[in-house]
Order: sequence, then structure tokens, then C-alpha cells
Amino acid sequence: MECILCTSGRNGLFFVGATKFNVAPALVLELLIRIAGLCKDYCGLLNEEAIRLNFVLIYELLDEVLDFGYPQGTSTEMLKSYVCNEPCEVLMEKDQSLANKKTLPSTAANKPIALSVDSMRKQKNELFIDVLERLTVLIAPNGNVLRSHLDGCILMRSFLSGTADIQLGLNEDLVIGRQEGMRNYGNVVLDDCNFHENAQLETFDKDRMLTIVAPEGEFTLMNYRISADFQNAIPFGAYTTVEEGEVPKTLRVSVHLKCEIPTKSGATNVVVRIPVPKATISASCEPLGPGQSSEYKQQEKVYLWKLKKIDGGTEKAMVLKLSLSEMGKAARKEINAISLDFEIPMYLCSGLQIKSLRVFEKGQLAVTPYRWVRYITHSDSYVFRL
Repeated sequence: MECILCTSGRNGLFFVGATKFNVAPALVLELLIRIAGLCKDYCGLLNEEAIRLNFVLIYELLDEVLDFGYPQGTSTEMLKSYVCNEPCEVLMEKDQSLANKKTLPSTAANKPIALSVDSMRKQKNELFIDVLERLTVLIAPNGNVLRSHLDGCILMRSFLSGTADIQLGLNEDLVIGRQEGMRNYGNVVLDDCNFHENAQLETFDKDRMLTIVAPEGEFTLMNYRISADFQNAIPFGAYTTVEEGEVPKTLRVSVHLKCEIPTKSGATNVVVRIPVPKATISASCEPLGPGQSSEYKQQEKVYLWKLKKIDGGTEKAMVLKLSLSEMGKAARKEINAISLDFEIPMYLCSGLQIKSLRVFEKGQLAVTPYRWVRYITHSDSYVFRL
């Protein structure tokens, strides 16, 4: 008997759905994505340790979500009435350097929703909002941008008691729908966007205010896309040279990386990937500065230059020395592009901002909630051609 498998990967985990019937793959994938979201809402984190500690809770969730193989419901709030087990939180190291009450570590939102009455009373009324953007950029050898676009979203994680109306205001100069030949001229221009099904858009066209009755747990309020003309500069520029070394059958690769963002910001977890020729015997680099390291992956034929942090407006350099078994004509051509992975907190290329955030709670235990906003830019594909 044939069996059809559909898989969805997230945070190094694979969610697998098996069926022997002719089921629409999109339906199975959507169900797997929602199950992954439920696991994160009820466990706080979505990783191997959280799954191991909360195996009984997740088994109970699956038993309520699926009945004889048919999906019944994937609403976080609805399932709270049927789940009896309490989650086991994954212990995280606390950052003692963040003593300011106006700042929280990035792991603060990694906590499960409250299930029992006692946990509801102990839980802080908090609302976490992440504005996330993923960049795709291709840059020519002369520095011209050949292709650039970004995919962004406004992600909310609600820990509010009772029913709450959230009113969120975006840039007043926000323009949705790019016309041919249109320039932004200081405005934030989105090619297109879509909203959560519960979002109320009656006044959005007028004052750019979004209102939503917040469901408990994590949900995406808005997705958007920009294909060109970012309001803020792209984060990095690079200059790379490849020359023959003084010793025969060697190459010298120099990489200069410049961070183009404002000086008050900085990129973290930067990884520069440099491909090396297949004939490479050994690879090494000159001594690096503090906060930098390197690694040569021989099987993948790629050299990694890692920087913990690089401040805006600064430049870093690295010199790579390669020893080859043979110096063919194609050796230098194999070093054809370098790519970057990075994360930039509190910086967005789109210029999108949350100008106002109000919470109107209707529950009996209503208190003024804590509201936390974070902006993050990630690299999806950031490539420099050589």
C-alpha cells in the first residue's frame, strides 16, 4: 500500500504528515504549519528540548487537533478548554547586562501561554511585537545592485488576560501598491500586503491604524513585500580581490566588508561564505581581530569568516591564503561570489515603523499591559558577484 508523506521543517525539526489517500498537499502542509505554531504557543519554544520535556502535552494536543485522521480545530484559545497538562518551560540563561526595565532579552517572549487559573494570575500581561524583514540582494562586481527585494511581516505574541483590542498605527506616509516608474521620495512604499483574518481595516486607508481582537499566542498581523527602492540603505558593501600568491600554486583572497547602516546600529552573527577552488589543499587566513573567527569546510569547499558584531559605519578586512594542488585557468573563476548571513536588530530597510500601540482590555483582571516592540532584519540571500 502506497503512503504519501508531506514534511515541513522548522527550527531544525521536521513535522511529517502521512496519508494513503489523495489529499491536497497544501492542506496537509497548512495543518503541519498550524501544529508547529500550537507547539510553540503551548511549549514556549520550538526545539528538540521543548518537545522532549512536553511530549505528553503535545500528544494531548495532537489528540484534540486530529480525530480519526481528520482535522478538527487548530485554534490556540479553543484548545485551552480541552488541554489538562501544564507545560514544562525550557530554562534559558538570563542576560544580567540588561538591567534597564525598558529592555528585555530576545528570549523573553519564549514562554508558554497560561492554561490554568493560577498560571493566569501569575502571568504578566504582556504583548510582544516583532517587525521582521528578510533581504534578498544581488550585487555586481562594480557595486551596482542587480536585484533587491524584501519580505516582511509584523508578528505578534499575546499574553493578555481576557479579551483585548489592539490598535496599532503605522507610518502615516505609508503607500501600498507600486506604480510603474514610481519613486518613494521619502515615503514607505509597499508593493503589496495582506492582513490577519481578524484585522479591522475600516480606517486603515485614512490614518494607517490597524485594530484587531488579539487571539492568544503567536500570530502574523501583516505580511508585506518590497521589490525595489528601499527607504534605508542596504546593510553591507564588499570589495574582494583575488591574486596569485608569491609562492607557486597559491592564491591570495582579500575581502573588505563595510557596514553601511547608521553608526547607532550594528549587525550581529555575521558570516561571510567564500567558495574556494576544488583543487584547494589547505586554506588559512591572517590573524583576525577580536570577536572574529574563521573555519574551513573542506568537504563543502567553502571558507567561513565569522564576526560576532560589526558596528554601523565601520569596515572589517580579511586575507585568505589558499594552497592548490594545481593552478588551472579555472581556479580563479571558481571564486565567483561571496555570500553573507547576518542579523541586524532595531533596523529595517523598508523604513516601516510602529508609531503607536494601544491595548484596550475588557477582562475583569484588566491591568495596563507591558508592550514590547522589536525590529529585526535578516539575510535571506545576500550575494556579491566577483
